[in-house]
Amino acid sequence: MVFAFTKHQHQRRLSKFIKMTITIKYFGRIADITNKNEEEFISEDTSLSTGSLINNLQLIYADLRNATYVLAVNETITKVDVQLKNNDIIALLPPFAGG
Repeated sequence: MVFAFTKHQHQRRLSKFIKMTITIKYFGRIADITNKNEEEFISEDTSLSTGSLINNLQLIYADLRNATYVLAVNETITKVDVQLKNNDIIALLPPFAGG
């Protein structure tokens, strides 16, 4: 068990127990790269953003670095770095075509 001691050395670090769960959904070529349609990402970092999440995913799935995809947060496509919240749903979508 990890503790961070204050000057009184008896208070536990409460942030150790705070976790954020993000559901990640993969579609098309991205699902082929990950061999998954969906997974949960649990982080103790409650200041997680889409950029840091993608960086983590690229460490796990190296082929994502060369893939083209669109990112959606809670069914809204985004091109900016978005601060994530507990229970957010992220989708990595293949490029769209059509008209």
